[in-house]
Amino acid sequence: MTIIPVPIQFDNIYQNFEKNLKEIYKNSNNKYSYNELYNMVYTIIIAKKDINNEEPEKPFKIQFGEKITKFLDNSTHEICNDIIKEDDVIKAYANQWNVYYISSQISDKICVYYNRSLSYQYFSNIKNKMDKTYFVLSLEKWKDNVIFNLKNNFDNILIKQILESIDNERNNGTTTNKFIKEAVDSFVKVKHDNYNNKIVYGHSQKLYEDEFEAPYLENIRNYYKKESAELIEKISIEEYVSKVLTRIDEEVQRCRYLCVSSSLQKVLEVCKEQLIIQYKQKLLDKFEDLLKNKQYKDCTNMYKLLSIVNDGINSLASIYEDYIAKYGFNQCKKLGNIKLKDSKAYVDTLIEVHKKFRDITKDVFNSNPEFFAAVDKSLSKVINTPTSGKISHSPEILAKYCDFLLKKSPKVTLNEDEIKQKLENVIILFKYIDDKDIFQKFYSKILAKRLIYGTSVSEELEENMINRLKLSCGVEYTNKLQRMFTDINVCKDINYNFKEYLKSKNIKQTVDSNILVLTSGSWPLTNSNITFQIPVELEDNINNFTEFYQKEHNGRKLTWLYQLSKADVRLHMEDKRYELNMTLYQLAILLLFNNEDSFTINDIVNQTQLPLSDVSRFLKAFIDLKLLNAPNTESLDTVVTFNKNFSNKRTKIKIGMTADNSQENEITRQAVDNDRKLFLQAVIVRIMKSKKELQHTLLIKEVIEQSKSRFVPYIPTIKQAIEQLIDKQYIERVNNDYYTYIA
Repeated sequence: MTIIPVPIQFDNIYQNFEKNLKEIYKNSNNKYSYNELYNMVYTIIIAKKDINNEEPEKPFKIQFGEKITKFLDNSTHEICNDIIKEDDVIKAYANQWNVYYISSQISDKICVYYNRSLSYQYFSNIKNKMDKTYFVLSLEKWKDNVIFNLKNNFDNILIKQILESIDNERNNGTTTNKFIKEAVDSFVKVKHDNYNNKIVYGHSQKLYEDEFEAPYLENIRNYYKKESAELIEKISIEEYVSKVLTRIDEEVQRCRYLCVSSSLQKVLEVCKEQLIIQYKQKLLDKFEDLLKNKQYKDCTNMYKLLSIVNDGINSLASIYEDYIAKYGFNQCKKLGNIKLKDSKAYVDTLIEVHKKFRDITKDVFNSNPEFFAAVDKSLSKVINTPTSGKISHSPEILAKYCDFLLKKSPKVTLNEDEIKQKLENVIILFKYIDDKDIFQKFYSKILAKRLIYGTSVSEELEENMINRLKLSCGVEYTNKLQRMFTDINVCKDINYNFKEYLKSKNIKQTVDSNILVLTSGSWPLTNSNITFQIPVELEDNINNFTEFYQKEHNGRKLTWLYQLSKADVRLHMEDKRYELNMTLYQLAILLLFNNEDSFTINDIVNQTQLPLSDVSRFLKAFIDLKLLNAPNTESLDTVVTFNKNFSNKRTKIKIGMTADNSQENEITRQAVDNDRKLFLQAVIVRIMKSKKELQHTLLIKEVIEQSKSRFVPYIPTIKQAIEQLIDKQYIERVNNDYYTYIA
């Protein structure tokens, strides 16, 4: 190899070079001398003069470029002619391309000095400049003389055969021909410049997109437009969904094998348009039937299919929500009015609905958050929608169910762990309740009775429930409930100290008593309007305790709630002794019969000072037990006689009394309404104190936001609270639409 340019005979050297080049293109595995061919190119490129020591009309580098251009031009035309002679154009094209591509890579390495010289030509005086390396030039010739030639002069036979072959694969379920893959790869490797029509490395996929991707996408569109129209009429929706999932999966796999990554989304969009979107409503219309018929596998397929289209998940979740709500309402409807009496049946029904659809969401819909949200929304709707009347009884029923679990009763045979699990279920439903303040009011009233009468299953379970409520709604929600427990514990010390006080005074009690002193602001208790004369037997106890408590707590006022008091009484008959449990009012009536065997109802009314209606109600319980006898309980002249022959199989008897629950519930709800009015006023003042000035709509929105953890206020109620605060001069209205804080 010479470094110094020497005169050359260009035609002889190039002919020898082209001869070897042809052998390489015939078979890239042929042996050749890289150094020898490289030297030929090098000698031509650096040469300045011919064999006669004269400068050529064109530089040898230019002549060399023209010669290899012509060589590649002729070679690619010959290749194109050979391809169209074959019946299987795809296979012929792929085989020719593989040989040509490898041969061009080899030849490019041989012409590396020529390629390198092109980068220096801009600094020379050569007017006819070239900027295409050998390899780039070879790819351009393939594009022009093979790809475009087959397209323009032979009816685009290559692409047609590729698409026909793909259609056959779809129809017969066969795998993609490897020759198709190699043919498509050629479009990718021959890259086309958008700006200068130049072949450049890694610039764009325009050739691939124009010559293969565009007709391929059109082929997919036409194929599935026809197939989907036929299938939707012939087969069921379930079968259609399953078939479409299979088709889309096949197209995705084919695309990943054949195409560049950027084509996948385009293929999916065409498939979605033809197979799903135009039939989306038909698919959605079938979804509820699939749920009703428990065709959960088909539901999963529907979910998978519609999850890939816009708004598909939301549409399914909306139908799912409506279906759960209908199912929940129907289950509650089956209970009828019994749910107001049997809280267990109601809660068990709702928990069954909750568990069922949470499990379905997990197993069928892949734990999709939208579907979990649908379960929550539908259950909230079921729980908070009134089934009869204008109000929902769910908060009240849930509070009663807690009482069923936490109150000692022979009907409840659960252990503590089972009760805790049931209480967890209560909290699940509690979170769906809008009117949490109503639940709180009913729960506190029922809890008060359990604590007063000592009927709780265990203090630990009571505290467990309160802690659950605290986690759900905050400390403020359970403050009063916890103070009730504190009072009960303090009362143990008070009663102990009272007994010690009596001992110090040398006073003997005629009646054993346990007195509860409860903080009025913490307990949901009110004084009874019933007039009552305390029995003489109890007067000393009450007076002694009042004197003791006033000394211990000077200034505090005691209000006796006789309507909540109960008594255990020993009844001595000739053959048996009984223990009776009754209210204090009933005790007052029964104690009269220690002195006489019979009284008129008028006598009983006068001595107890109880109203006739209440005396009649209390007497009825004794008459039903056959402890007292009377022809009726309505007339003041009726004589009530003690039954000296009273007998009962049980020795411990609880004398019941019919409670007017409807009136009590109405009073409770009225108390809630009053609390809400005060709560809303407090919220408005708190907001206005912070903001100083606020527009009407924003104030309403802020009040709703701060109240929804306890209840969802009605806008007219909020407006009423605003007007009341204006009257109280806490805020004032400015410009009809703004409020300012002035207090």
